[in-house]
This record gives sequence, structure tokens and C-alpha cells, in this order.
Amino acid sequence: MIGSPVQKSTPTKPGHSMKPIHGIVPPLPTPMTADRSAVDLGAFHKLVRYHLDAGVHGLWILGTTARFDLLTDHDQRKLAEVAVQENRGQVPLVLNVSDQGTMRTLARAQLFKDLPYDYYAALPPWYQPMTRAEILDYFVSLADQLDRPLFIYNAPWICNQLTFEELRKLAEHPRIAGCKDVTPVLGRPLTWKEDERKDLNFSYLHGSDLIGESTEMGSDGFVNSLSDLAPALAVAIWNASIAKDHGRVERLQAQFSRLGRATGFGSFLSCLDAAGRNLGLFQSMLPAPLRPLDAETEKRVVAVFQRTGTQPAPSS
Repeated sequence: MIGSPVQKSTPTKPGHSMKPIHGIVPPLPTPMTADRSAVDLGAFHKLVRYHLDAGVHGLWILGTTARFDLLTDHDQRKLAEVAVQENRGQVPLVLNVSDQGTMRTLARAQLFKDLPYDYYAALPPWYQPMTRAEILDYFVSLADQLDRPLFIYNAPWICNQLTFEELRKLAEHPRIAGCKDVTPVLGRPLTWKEDERKDLNFSYLHGSDLIGESTEMGSDGFVNSLSDLAPALAVAIWNASIAKDHGRVERLQAQFSRLGRATGFGSFLSCLDAAGRNLGLFQSMLPAPLRPLDAETEKRVVAVFQRTGTQPAPSS
């Protein structure tokens, strides 16, 4: 194990208890107007409601799928407000406040301090490589100073991704509530006993579409973008997995995976954009300068979604 960077005596601040989070936690996209010139708040109201009606267990706001990095502070604030208004305390809310370094991330979190989010989330700084000690110091400092418990957002497309050992060590901090771990490795929870995570009040959320397989190996939940378009199907896979209905898990996971293959026809977000527009969820989810698919590729994506369906197939 790496040397411990945590201070175990740091208390959880009053008024912000750590509610355990589990299950399906979709990272909602940002609906845009048809010309992609402005955020469509009306569509976001409907999108939040669509997911709550599908029975999701939490919502991840202003994440990578939302392209938080392409949005103004003003629009981020408005989206964060809408999520709170529609949710009305129904499920836990995670708000991504990632920025480049400790001071900037703490300052960004202040933009949302008055909103009743359950957790903040943060990526490691991603612009320039840092030493391992610097990355660990960043998360410990955030956990010590933020007024909400922290979720670590561990993703492979940044230059300061945490190792699994570092993630486990940071989990010892009493104000680090969990992680979103984006990795193709399904077996990590097998080496991290569930009782140990429970003792730490830590939720391991996987950024994988393989909900059935990863639940079987011990994941506490999922933050995957495909559930933005098929939340009811994702919830059905989770419920069947928890119930150990293996036949239903296999059937529903195969359906979910067929949808996922359609996201490989172009850039991932542009494929989600094409499918989501066809489903009537929004006019666009691509802030400028992101561009939609060409017409022919869009037809291929839409055909897969229409053929496969986003609602869980009934039990045979």
C-alpha cells in the first residue's frame, strides 16, 4: 500500500451526513437548442423527470457527458438549480465541481454552496502531469475543506488518473464518500471486500455498461452514459442482478450491450446525441464546438436503437 495521506480524525461537518449511494446514477447530458447556441433548460427539466420516473437511484450532474468544461459558469449554475427543483429530495444528487487545482476547485464549489446537493465530485487536475503526492494532496485538501462529502471521479482520459491502490487509500478519509471509477476492469471490487467498503462508508460506482457482470463482482452502482438514454433498462438490469435473477440479467444486459454498440459508429457523444434526439429527449446535447453525426451515420445509430428498444424487454 502507498503511504497514508489521510487524516482519519477529520470529522464529517454537521448538516451534511453521508447517505450511501448505490444502483443506477446516470450522468445527465446538457440539452441544447437545435442550433447548439444555448442551453435548453426546459428540456433539462423534462430530462430529470424522465430519469426519476424510470426509478434511478441517483443523478450525476455536470459530468463529462454534460461537457461541463464547455459550459459557462452561468449555465452550470442554472442546470444545477433545475436538477434540485425537479428532484425535490427524491434521490441523492452528485455535482461535479472539477477544475484545475485545489484553489480553483474550491472556488467553483462556492458557486453552488446554497444548493442542497448531497455530494460534490472532482476529477484530478488534468492539464499537466503531477507527482503522485501532489494528486493525493489535492483530494485530501478538497475533502478537508469542501462543505459536502466528496466523490472521486477517476477517468482514463486525463493525465493524472489515480491507481487503484491510491483510490483505496483515499477511501480511508472520512469525508470521501465514494468514487466513479472508469475502467474496463470488472474485478476490482473482488479484491476490496464489501464489508471493508461498508466500514469506510464508501461506494464503489463503476463507469461501465456491463451492469450485470460488474454487479456480480461487487460494484455498488453505475455511472454510465448509456443509462442517459435507457434508464429504465439500466434499472431493470440492476434490480435483476440484486435479485440474482440470472436469466433476466443475461437477457437485459444483452439488450443494453446492443444499444452500446451503436455508440461506436462515430464519436461517443455524437452517437448519444443522435439517439437521444430520435427518442425526443432533447434537440441536441452537443455544446459548441462539438458537431453532430452526418446524416448517414445518424441513420445507422437510430436504426439500432429503434430495433433494440430502450425499455426492458418483458420476462419470457
